[in-house]
Amino acid sequence: MGSPLLCLALLSLPLMASAWGPVPALVPGRLLGVPGCLPLGRPVGPRRGGAGPGAAVGAMMMAKGGATSSKKALYVEIEDADQDAWRLEQAIDIIKNGGLGVVPTDSCYSFVTDVQSRKGVERLYGLVRLESAKVKKPLALLCHSISQISSYTTAVNFKKVFKMLKATLPGPYTFIFPSTNELPRVILEHKKHTWKRKEIGVRVPDDPCCLALLRGLDNPVLVYSVPREGKGAMQPFDPALALDRWSSEVDFVVANGPRSEGMSTTVIDMTRGEPELLREGSGSWGDVEELLS
Repeated sequence: MGSPLLCLALLSLPLMASAWGPVPALVPGRLLGVPGCLPLGRPVGPRRGGAGPGAAVGAMMMAKGGATSSKKALYVEIEDADQDAWRLEQAIDIIKNGGLGVVPTDSCYSFVTDVQSRKGVERLYGLVRLESAKVKKPLALLCHSISQISSYTTAVNFKKVFKMLKATLPGPYTFIFPSTNELPRVILEHKKHTWKRKEIGVRVPDDPCCLALLRGLDNPVLVYSVPREGKGAMQPFDPALALDRWSSEVDFVVANGPRSEGMSTTVIDMTRGEPELLREGSGSWGDVEELLS
């Protein structure tokens, strides 16, 4: 039997609904360690287009078990990264709890998960397997700064390389560097990849929405581009398509407008003596060569 104070609190919940949106249904059980309450499903009815405090709890519960075919992924729409940054809090909490989602970058929409989450990494590799039998190139980390890159790679061991990174990042580049011991072994030794050296791609995206999310996290995220199939591969990518196609596989989708075809990053291998251009995209290869000369 709940205490009189708890019962009074429960009676006052409808009064709070006007400020925070509808409250979750309650049944006997436990809610946040308080006897007598348990949330039933994920709350709906966000405040000002976002979500109330109970929704974050539901989102984290969903992340712990992964998305299922019976529960649609959380959809967070961001119009202005500065004014709407608070709406990213649920997605940030899901990633911190080992979840998997879709976020915008400066080049495309991508699957992301915390690099330190074994469960999240396994789920991301599972999505990669849907596209190809094995991963034939190193995946990349999305980082919020060069300082974060330096924790996972040997990038800043050389003055010229550090100067080049400062001049090109944030920007449309993916640099592949030898990795440090901070990179979890599950990424390097996973049975579904084919590269043999300790290396990892790193990026600092020039995208306000993506950077706002990354700065709210404790670790970088492992990233893999959402596949674009058929005729849709030549059209601007609508994030609502990711929700329709991948809702049963991911926990959330952050939408920040379409991303156009042809905005791929320039990929440069920095693991050998001389930098090697693997793919030329939006970033200038000539600028990198000049900075490293």
